[in-house]
Amino acid sequence: MFNRTRIQLTIRNAAVLSVILIALNVSVYLVMKDMLMSQIDRSLTGVSNKMTVTAATSASAALPLQKGIIYQVGQMDRPVIQLFWSKDNQPLLMPAHEIISQDQLMRLQPDKLAKELTTVKVGDQYYRVYTKSSGDEVMPVVFMSGSEYQVAKQQLLTNISAETGMLHRLWLILLFGGFVGLLVAVAAGYYLANRALIPIRISLERQQQFVSDASHELRTPLSVIQAHGELLLRHPDHTIEQDSKHISVVLQETRRMSKLVGGLLTLARSDSNQLELDKRAVQLDRIVQDSVGKMQMLAEVKEIILNAETEASVPMTGDEERLHQLLTALLDNAIKYTPEGGVVRVGCRKLAHTAVLEIEDTGIGIAAEHLPHVFDRFYRADKARTRQEGGTGLGLAIAKWIVDRHGGKLRVESKLGVGTRVVVTLPLSG
Repeated sequence: MFNRTRIQLTIRNAAVLSVILIALNVSVYLVMKDMLMSQIDRSLTGVSNKMTVTAATSASAALPLQKGIIYQVGQMDRPVIQLFWSKDNQPLLMPAHEIISQDQLMRLQPDKLAKELTTVKVGDQYYRVYTKSSGDEVMPVVFMSGSEYQVAKQQLLTNISAETGMLHRLWLILLFGGFVGLLVAVAAGYYLANRALIPIRISLERQQQFVSDASHELRTPLSVIQAHGELLLRHPDHTIEQDSKHISVVLQETRRMSKLVGGLLTLARSDSNQLELDKRAVQLDRIVQDSVGKMQMLAEVKEIILNAETEASVPMTGDEERLHQLLTALLDNAIKYTPEGGVVRVGCRKLAHTAVLEIEDTGIGIAAEHLPHVFDRFYRADKARTRQEGGTGLGLAIAKWIVDRHGGKLRVESKLGVGTRVVVTLPLSG
């Protein structure tokens, strides 16, 4: 599935980048061409406005053009050549020099040119041609071989082979650059596709792992409940007292499954950003004292000393219910993994702009290789022991989510066989 999606994203990203690159290259070429042609066109029209046509006006007059009609009429910023055409699109006075041959000259006939300003290839040279019609303007009369010819159209030409060659080289450069850019676009598209798929892949893997772990965790209590339920059905004549052991196991597993489902629901809603914190002004020291008081009985049952040392007042902005849940999860974990006769200490103090919570125990500790994973869902260093004690493997994951949503940090320090220390830092104002 990911390979197909990666290919589709690569093609789409590459297509978008390619379109942008092609549009940029075409724009550069057109702008450069427009700049060059506009400059040449201004030169031609400027010469046309200032030029005086030299032609014989009587049969007895000297005919300086009698041997040619192609000649340079002005220098300006480039040589300009002038041509005269009769009404029937015939050239007046054939050229004496083979600058443009008869066949090539026919390509310049005004009726064959679609625009007033256009580019024509004559031989192996390119010319920019400006064609000017007589209109209401009085054009000169040319006498040639005793015949009188009225000039109908006048043309100005200038050689633009250098500019055309430059544009051709520019086009080749842009074409080569476009090909290289296409390869880069494909590579960039592939890179962007991989980057886009990373969070999707991680999310899908987490979802699959989450569903797998949840199914596994739910299957165990369901199997236990089913087994003990079947045992109860085998002896319908037994009293509740006789089957109290089976009933107790069913209730215990039901409570465990209910706790598990509640944790799953909390994490699922947090993942979809459906859980919002109800932040208000609270006293963190009071929340600590209340949580310790509720867990005191559990500590006494295990013969564990549970002490709380808090400052007189630690005000902060937070969700009181979630902070209770945080402390309950951390204290429950500390008591659960502390053997009889052990000690669990809870501290709460204000430090600059943060509130600091510390839960330290003298329990079995956590091996170094397990520390990076203690906040992962369903992760347990000793799965068998945790299941026997009713753990779901979600407590620390929920605790981490609560701390993160409050903008705080959660750190765990532990040594195997010595104990564990959990440090929570929370901003005083959220």
